[in-house]
Amino acid sequence: MKIIYRTVKKADLPTIIDLESAAFHMNKEMTEKDMIGRIENYPDTFLVAEDEETGKIVGHTFGPAFAKRYIEDKLYFKNHPNRAEDKYQMILSIVVAPEYRHRGIASHLLDKMTEIAKSQGRVAISLTCYRELFPFYESNGFVNEGKTHDLPDPDGKQSYNMLREV
Repeated sequence: MKIIYRTVKKADLPTIIDLESAAFHMNKEMTEKDMIGRIENYPDTFLVAEDEETGKIVGHTFGPAFAKRYIEDKLYFKNHPNRAEDKYQMILSIVVAPEYRHRGIASHLLDKMTEIAKSQGRVAISLTCYRELFPFYESNGFVNEGKTHDLPDPDGKQSYNMLREV
């Protein structure tokens, strides 16, 4: 199996919506509106993993560049284009289809995003995650920088800021 990593195309939208809404238990209509805005505003930092043999999108990651070190809630609700002066690359989501997990795809998506961030003059990649994901992100060079101060998770779980220097 060979996986191709590339920037998103509008034709990828239906599969991305399915992956995102399944992973985060989101409404597909709202997810579609959000994804269209993200594709339009930061296509250079919206990456997909495609199974070369089947042509199927099996994973994706995306996020805007931002001036501040940590993700703020507004980034999930309002899309804005990447700006050259922004020093941090945010990752708002990273998803891999269940049948493709544990094959290094998420790690490769993080590496590709790091390459892009470095080429665009960013200093670090920032994301939030739950405690149970620390081992994965730490194995990919991220450091836990403490609890987030964003909106409470619908399930009441605490999120943490993770940072990877580029």
